[in-house]
Amino acid sequence: MRILCGNVFGRLRRAFLLCVTLFTLAFVSTDVLSQVRFIGYYPMWARTTLPPREVKFNYLTHIMHAFAWPDTNGVISAYDAASDTALINATHRAGRKILISLGGAAESGAFPRLVADTTSRHAFVRNVVSYLKTNGYDGVDLDWEGPQNPADKANEVLMVTELRNAFNIEDASWLLTMAVGVSSWSGQWHDFASLGQHVDWFNAMCYDFHGDWSSHSGHNAPLYAPSFDVNDGSVDQGIQYLHTTRGIPTAKLVMGMPFYGKQFLSPALYTGFSKPVTDIIYADVLYNLAHNWTYVWDTVSQVPYLTPPSKTKVVTFDDSTSLTIKCSYAKSKQLSGVMIWALGQDIVPQGQPLMEAVGRAVYGSSDVVARRGEVSLSGFVLYTNYPNPFNPTTTIEFSLPRAMHVTLKVFDLLGREVATLVKGVRGAGLGSAQLDASALHLTSGMYFYQLEAGTFIQTKKFLVAK
Repeated sequence: MRILCGNVFGRLRRAFLLCVTLFTLAFVSTDVLSQVRFIGYYPMWARTTLPPREVKFNYLTHIMHAFAWPDTNGVISAYDAASDTALINATHRAGRKILISLGGAAESGAFPRLVADTTSRHAFVRNVVSYLKTNGYDGVDLDWEGPQNPADKANEVLMVTELRNAFNIEDASWLLTMAVGVSSWSGQWHDFASLGQHVDWFNAMCYDFHGDWSSHSGHNAPLYAPSFDVNDGSVDQGIQYLHTTRGIPTAKLVMGMPFYGKQFLSPALYTGFSKPVTDIIYADVLYNLAHNWTYVWDTVSQVPYLTPPSKTKVVTFDDSTSLTIKCSYAKSKQLSGVMIWALGQDIVPQGQPLMEAVGRAVYGSSDVVARRGEVSLSGFVLYTNYPNPFNPTTTIEFSLPRAMHVTLKVFDLLGREVATLVKGVRGAGLGSAQLDASALHLTSGMYFYQLEAGTFIQTKKFLVAK
């Protein structure tokens, strides 16, 4: 499922991407980038939907290129037969680092036998070093999912120790990171105390708390769990487990966030369901919103979900509001940064809205309603509307450096104009407009508002929740 668009969205998309690029290049300084990690996993199969030129390097600090994997003899293969030199070169031109991610849920099967055999393990270490040198990567992200017994646990430490020693000899700047689960189910088989001596940081996979293995439908990545569902976990429980229970320092802990959700064949949240449970990327969530699905905000878990008119499905997901709240949480816990699985899953005709939301939250104000945190060196600002989501009214504010003619319009997901809120000359400083969804007969779902003032064009989104 994908959203079709006409010429108007082509113009919107180009203007949106240009404004976001100019804004963020000025907004995100090198000093800020050095103080926080913003990591994005880039699946090799996403190259056609997210070519390197579309990657938002102005936000990212590191890319994890997923996936390559070893066989039981330590030989490394990858989804791409040839290295993606365009992505690697683009990352380095942007002054960022790119690591090869080894493993993944589908390709971790060889690790137990590999790490248990000294000869194979040493061959693997040599092949990793060769792979980094040949392809120009800046390190390795280990994504073994996952060790399952005491032998695996001990052998994983041997592998990581030998990799670090080899990196120190060949290139001490190479990074060594790990993707890890956030509960005792998998965490009990990681010796974090020993691994932490060699690993630069851990990418905590704070998602997949519910799925086809669960006893009921539930949120993919709830920030907090309701009292009756604590056994299935939450982001907060996962971070507390890794930091408090397992002792990973916050300086080595990166919080993962999903750009996808889960679709359950279920009449309501926290009820039984029929299989299969399917992953649904954010772009397809917006498709559902455009087709009269109901948006519901869970005030306990601090994430949204959707239900269709038929009440036969539940889609749990993250949007710009929940991700902004999670970024604020990561800051409050003094974590090393945030990680995204996966880049490209929020691409819609008007841009990459989740990437923009996370970027602003990571490097600017994390307060959802602190609109004055949005600044521009040019003097033009289109503020985030408030409240958002809303029903039935919201306020849209903008700021101008001088008096000029402006237009402020609203479009639906298909690029059709539904309202003109402002058209005419406005003075320098703050301006505003009120939007009444009821008066405009707007159905629930996602819309976009665009400000044009001279050569300045910027587009933002809002959500009508009924």
